[in-house]
Amino acid sequence: MEHSIEEALQEIMARSGVWFDPKLVEVVEQLVENPRFLSGLKATDISQRVMNLPPAQAHLPLDDAYLECIVTAFGKIVDAKSPYTAGHSERVAVYTDLIARQLAISDADRIWLRRAALLHDIGKLGVSNAILDKPGKLDEAEWRAVQAHAAYTEQILYKLSPFKTLARMAGAHHEKLDGTGYPRGVNGDEISLMTRIITTADIFDTLSAERPYRAAMPIDKALAIMEENLHTAIDPECFAALKKALNLLPDEYTQLPHSSDKT
Repeated sequence: MEHSIEEALQEIMARSGVWFDPKLVEVVEQLVENPRFLSGLKATDISQRVMNLPPAQAHLPLDDAYLECIVTAFGKIVDAKSPYTAGHSERVAVYTDLIARQLAISDADRIWLRRAALLHDIGKLGVSNAILDKPGKLDEAEWRAVQAHAAYTEQILYKLSPFKTLARMAGAHHEKLDGTGYPRGVNGDEISLMTRIITTADIFDTLSAERPYRAAMPIDKALAIMEENLHTAIDPECFAALKKALNLLPDEYTQLPHSSDKT
């Protein structure tokens, strides 16, 4: 159902101070008086136009502590977008770090790898909740919209200089070793070890975590399903590292939010 500009503006104004910052609502009121702004809203490539906009403040002073706060905050924002993914980014970051430790990844690289894991789904902020929260099967167009989140993640991170090196690493988390993944359909050596680690952690949490539509899957069952996908979707070395990490650190695992018990 489409709504007129006037109806949309009335809805925004009604939520001023509740959902939206009143100052931003005032800006919107001014913008809708501009014919060029209104015609731009009808552009078929409006989503890409928004993605191409440069940040209002291109340069901000950052220290490592502030950077960590930003990453953590956006991980929480992404997870709060849908009940289907509550706590997902946080858990994927923990599993990613557990795997990386087993693979003897350096401390410095682990810090950035964990950040990439926290931000791997930031592209979902560009996907409609009507699709993300849909209880039934997605149609072809809806599935394409969901798949687009991986490319959005790469585009968003690439525009931010502190995260530019994480862009491809995080955006490729749905690529598969056999080339059947997305967004690029790359395979084998084209997928970095860092991305393979995030992919393994992501798949494990997707299978094992409790969802609104199903109970948590037992860990043994989740690992068995993953084992069936070795060499296609999942890197065997990363999978072995995950299993070893879970066996060595059961207490750390079972304390994670919304995760299943190790039974």
